[in-house]
Amino acid sequence: MTNTLMTLAATLAAMTPEAREKAHVVILTNAIGAVESGMNYAAVGDNGKAVGAWQVHVPAWVTANQWREKQGLPKVPRKEWRVPDNQRAIAVAYVTWCKERLVADGIVDPSPEQVYLAYTMGFSGAKAVGHSLVTAPRAKAEAAERVGNIYRELIK
Repeated sequence: MTNTLMTLAATLAAMTPEAREKAHVVILTNAIGAVESGMNYAAVGDNGKAVGAWQVHVPAWVTANQWREKQGLPKVPRKEWRVPDNQRAIAVAYVTWCKERLVADGIVDPSPEQVYLAYTMGFSGAKAVGHSLVTAPRAKAEAAERVGNIYRELIK
């Protein structure tokens, strides 16, 4: 294990459970960004519909902002997507929302792969395939596996 990973592991171990959960969401969000764009904040995909390091589409941006409002946080205007901190704020909010929706749907401890499927396919799309890598489209399942592998490497 590298010094960076050892430091991360020690930091996570010293946190309160609530702080640790927030840290895990940030780590998962980073894993998703790594898979979506290689953390390229200038990335634009899907014919201009997906933007930033996390390749966020308009519906996900709206959902993330709704979640942020419920938490008492300010909205992040989509027109300001080029600002890296804005991208991160929206991505963390949307990943958190995805995870919360999975829990509300009865998945007690969603895996990083399940969260990623909800992230990339939308919650309804992921639910339609049973939140399963086996029934998800192959490219989505493979990307979900990469997210899970990166996430698990980071939290060792």
